[in-house]
Order: sequence, then structure tokens, then C-alpha cells
Amino acid sequence: MKTYNIGIIGYGGFGKFLHHWWSRLEGIKVTAVSDRSLKDESSQEFRIYCHWQDLLENPQIDIVSIATPPALHVEIACEAMRAGKHVLLEKPVALDTAGADKILRTQRETGKVILVDHMLRYNPLLSTLVQLSKQKTFGELRHAMVTNYAQDESLPPDHWFWDKSLSGGIFIEHGVHFFDIINALTDQEVIEVRGVSHSRNTGQQDQVSATVLYNNGLIANHYHSFSGPGFFEETKITLMYDLPKIELTGWIPMKGTIRLLSDEAFSNTLGMFPGLRIQTVEDIAEAGDISRPEGWGETPISSTSGIKAAGISYQVSKFVSAGFEIADTKSSVYGQCLQSILKDLVAKVEDPDFQPAVSFEDAYLSLKIAEEAGR
Repeated sequence: MKTYNIGIIGYGGFGKFLHHWWSRLEGIKVTAVSDRSLKDESSQEFRIYCHWQDLLENPQIDIVSIATPPALHVEIACEAMRAGKHVLLEKPVALDTAGADKILRTQRETGKVILVDHMLRYNPLLSTLVQLSKQKTFGELRHAMVTNYAQDESLPPDHWFWDKSLSGGIFIEHGVHFFDIINALTDQEVIEVRGVSHSRNTGQQDQVSATVLYNNGLIANHYHSFSGPGFFEETKITLMYDLPKIELTGWIPMKGTIRLLSDEAFSNTLGMFPGLRIQTVEDIAEAGDISRPEGWGETPISSTSGIKAAGISYQVSKFVSAGFEIADTKSSVYGQCLQSILKDLVAKVEDPDFQPAVSFEDAYLSLKIAEEAGR
């Protein structure tokens, strides 16, 4: 098996995290890193470059990982491919779709493989949901709600995160992850995007919200706030399908709950979720339906013959409540997701027909949504 030599451009905390997890993979070797802060550093294990251009001149490097602020993504990605390197690019792909178009043109000219690090698609909970969603196991996804309350204590006013010329702003730097997750859960097409935002001052836009409408009726609401103490930091994704309501918690989802209308074979479906705990199982004819208050009259909403959702009839007999949770640490799940996307890139290099879990086109679409929301 060929060993792929990797050079990491941008060797801050995240770049070091990439190095830590990729160095554990068979057939992978981090042979060089580049960061302006490393001009006085040395290492016997890998080459250190102060300038990324010098790293690209190293003929031994097969893959370049770009973990710089977003404003540098287009230039470095294009130069890396012209230098004969395959590229794993940290999200977002660019500050705007014009920049992404330039990368795509360069990729077509050079024939090199480029993937964008939308690593959340490799999370075991999300990959399970993507599979079940694409199989229409749950019926249609009707509504998705992403709420993200993030702390800003580690983001001083002069941090590059606040500078849209460097980061693109919250929608582009951060929101693309979640636009991509919802896109992965549906085969519907985006037809309209609307966004609003709030800025605490002229330099810090700290709250954004977007509504995304899809062509078969899915409406997704996204809210991101970088304006609170760490005590309240929380990310929640709520998914309303025809048959279940699912809630995931954590920006890297680690656990969640599901309330599912199903037939007798519900255990086959739910068994796909890691750490499943069945809490209750009721016959739908006996389960309480709170959509009509006491005294409303005899208007049963469901029966043993099934239920209707959006005018579609489903044959179900059980109402199931369950919880699920990944039995691992957040750091480990994060690291394994990063390993998985690198494995996909290598697989694509070795077999051009291989289909990775997330493509450049997927990353482009999430950027396009973020760009439209920011308008």
C-alpha cells in the first residue's frame, strides 16, 4: 500500500489536531507543516516551513491540508493543485461562490482531487440519519431547526473570526456545516433563502438567522449566536419528519432522542442508532394524542388503520420513544470523522469513480446558501 505524504498549511490548534489524528492512520504520514508562527521552530519528525509556498515546492508531498483562515483558501488551494498536490480544504471552500468557481476551474484543469472538510457527515448519528432519510424510512423531512448558542469569550474583538474579509462572517465560516447537514438529509432542492442578522457594533456581527425553503416543502430554520457565556453554549438540531421527531444535541452530535410512529418492525430501524435505549412502546390506538383538548369531541386523529401526514397515509401501529448516544468522547468522534474524510480523499485518488460521503459540489451548495443568507 502506498504511503501518502501530507503537508498541513496552517498549524494552529486545529492544524495540530489534524496532525494528531492523521498520524494514527496506516498509509498516512505528515511530513511537513507550514505556519508563519513557526519561523524559529524545528523538528526531527517533519519539515517546518514558514511560508506555504515553500511547502508546495516539496516534491515528496502528495496531499495538502489547508487549515488557514478562509480568506486564504482559494489562493492556496489553486496553487497546491497547480503544484501537483491533492487538496483537503477546511470549510468554507471560499468566502464566496466566485472564489469556489475559481477552485473548481483549477481542479478541472489539473485533474487533482479536492475535498472540503464537512466532517460532520461522517458522524455516526448523522450518517445513520442520512441513510434512513434517503431510503424514505421516515417519510419526508418537513421541518429542520438548528439552534446554536456559542460562547464568544475566546473571540476578542480583534480576532479574525469577526473580520468578514478574512472569515466571511458567521453564515460562511460556521453556518456552512449546518446548511450541509440539512442538505444531506433530503433530496429536495433549495429554491429560496432569506437571512437576518444583528451586530453588536460595526465590527462584530454576533447573531444570524436564515430560513431555507426547499422545492417539496421542507423549511429549515438556522440560528447562530456568538454572544453568550460558555455556561449556555449549546447546539440542537430538531428534525420533523412525517413519522418521527428527532432531536440531536451537540455541535458534534453525540446523543439524541426520537419519538417514532412505526410498524412492528421498529426495532430494525432504531437498532441502527448507536447506544439505543427504548423508553416506551405504545399501541397508537391507546397512545395519547394531545392535538385535541379534553371535551373537543369525538374526532380521533389516529387509529389502528394508521395515520396521515401531509395528506399521505402511513400504516403504523406503534408509538415509540427512545434515546441514543455515542459511547465515546467528543474529541475521539471528531478525530475519527477527520480520519474518515482523509480516507475518502485517498480512496478518490486511487479510484476516480469512488463517491465520497461529501463532495466538492456539496460544499459549494452550502456556501451558496450561506452567501445568499448573508445578503
